Amino acid sequence: MTAPQPLKRASITLLRQIAEHDNGNGVLFQPAPRGCRKIDGTDFSTRDETFRLPAQLHLITVDHPRLGIWKVQLTAAGHDYLAKADGRRAKHSSIKGARATLVVIDEAVRGHHA
Repeated sequence: MTAPQPLKRASITLLRQIAEHDNGNGVLFQPAPRGCRKIDGTDFSTRDETFRLPAQLHLITVDHPRLGIWKVQLTAAGHDYLAKADGRRAKHSSIKGARATLVVIDEAVRGHHA
């Protein structure tokens, strides 16, 4: 399978928040100031347009159970996308972490012998 289409960081954060807060019934988003939506009961909010591309790519479904309320769920494709994105992130962050550890060790050795 090909690599997933890259999403902006805000869209990936949205997918993560949905996955974290969904207990099987979807996540309710309330209207928030400045064209944003807020997860009911949390401080997380994002702009309305952040939902557009994930919905077009069928990574999320958006229902409107009540006026102004959005019920959002990850699709199977959304879960797959998030798993691949997190896999890439873990791969790259472990490399960065290894480099940072080497720099710290190198600085400690130099400082010790100076």
